[in-house]
Amino acid sequence: MNNSTISSITDSPKTITHDTGDNAWMMTSAVLVLLMTPALAFFYGGLVDRKNILNQLFLSFICMGIVFVQWVLFGFSFAFGPPVSAGFGSFGWSILRFGEANNGIYSPTYPLLTFAMYQGTFAIITPALISGAIVGRMKLIPYMLFIFIWSTVCYDPMAHWVWGSNGWLKQLGTLDFAGGTVVHILSGVSGLVAAAILGKRSDYDPRSTAAHNLPFTILGTGLLWIGWCGFNGGSANLANGVAALALINTNAAAAAGLLTWVIIDAIRGHVSISGACVGPIIGLVAVTPACGFIQPGWALFFGVLSTCIIYCLLLSKKYIHLDDTLDVAVVHGGAGILGAFMTGLFAEQTANPSGGYDGAFYGRPIQLWYQIAGILTAIVFAAICTAGILYPLDWIIGIRLAKEDELEGLDLAAHGEGWEVVASRAVGDLVKKVLANQHTTRNEICDNGTFELHYTPTDPTRQSFKVNIPNLPKTTNDSVNSPSINHP
Repeated sequence: MNNSTISSITDSPKTITHDTGDNAWMMTSAVLVLLMTPALAFFYGGLVDRKNILNQLFLSFICMGIVFVQWVLFGFSFAFGPPVSAGFGSFGWSILRFGEANNGIYSPTYPLLTFAMYQGTFAIITPALISGAIVGRMKLIPYMLFIFIWSTVCYDPMAHWVWGSNGWLKQLGTLDFAGGTVVHILSGVSGLVAAAILGKRSDYDPRSTAAHNLPFTILGTGLLWIGWCGFNGGSANLANGVAALALINTNAAAAAGLLTWVIIDAIRGHVSISGACVGPIIGLVAVTPACGFIQPGWALFFGVLSTCIIYCLLLSKKYIHLDDTLDVAVVHGGAGILGAFMTGLFAEQTANPSGGYDGAFYGRPIQLWYQIAGILTAIVFAAICTAGILYPLDWIIGIRLAKEDELEGLDLAAHGEGWEVVASRAVGDLVKKVLANQHTTRNEICDNGTFELHYTPTDPTRQSFKVNIPNLPKTTNDSVNSPSINHP
């Protein structure tokens, strides 16, 4: 390229300049929030019965496809496009055809495409949260249709009302820095309504837990915690001091929630690993609407108080036989309501002069009523939307899985696959290696080899037992076969 060409491009009035620091932070935040959806899949996946783990992972994973396609086609435009009213965006930005232009309201220093990507990751994880309430009993196709419709008629309008340039809740004065109402109350209430419409699982037992893989849950919790730094920090919309405040408050509330749960558990006699994973999630949810408006000391308070309250609610939930399998309504909906309410008490305009207001404890009690308006709107709207989608779907194509399929599990019933074959193959590889080391011939492995697991209980009064693991049938591709586990 010659110098005249370079000069013409540089001097062109169409040249768009961006703040590279702001753009880099927002793109990084988008990636962190996108990470939260597979993190949620692992968090949920470790807590469900082993017969539904693949399905539970998939219910989060599929949202990355369904929701983002919807977001590009028209979802972003519905939420943030040139508004036609205080309640709705427009089709003006459908298919994201605005290029690299900045927008003075949403992305003043970086491309609007970056803002669209960032907000799209919020749209993805919100319906994925609902999946934890309907574990093991909803048909796959109706679920996918529900996600698409719910994102269109529930999430997009609510995002516009709270974050849109002329959204009526924003104009009223409702504060929601990063999604307490838009994400957590919507998903929590929708999960509760969906669970009620579907009814209890055929093998529902409120006194037992089906958690089968807590390492999955710990991994998911850690990744959610990390991703939440972009979820809240990126909501400052700039790489500035408010982003730093949100980042500190996010981690402070999560840490306080973790320690609070562990201390309560220790006082009650034992520290639950699954509970210790829930503690920081409660703190993170509670501080989300407030993290850009409060001082760090209050973030610690949010984590402690919300965790204490949710802990008590979860204890009482054992006596309320509604099958919200993974407590989406209590953890996300409940903590979201607490956080949004406390924002009206502890928000401080000096913490965020450009976008915040003083709360009731700082001389402006009207802010608490604005927060209550947002909370009630989210609760009622989510309930109406969810019921309005699921009932017609049930009448038209049916949404509840057949009892025999529920008992078998969705991994096989919906997907025709099972993850435990990996463990079976691993045992087979172990057998082959052991026998190979003993110089056993391949024919002996195939025709005569057996493997046995022996269980000896710690209680000598209980009976021990053995599990025989026979060889799999010979295949044309394997002269040596891996065994499969045969449960007694």
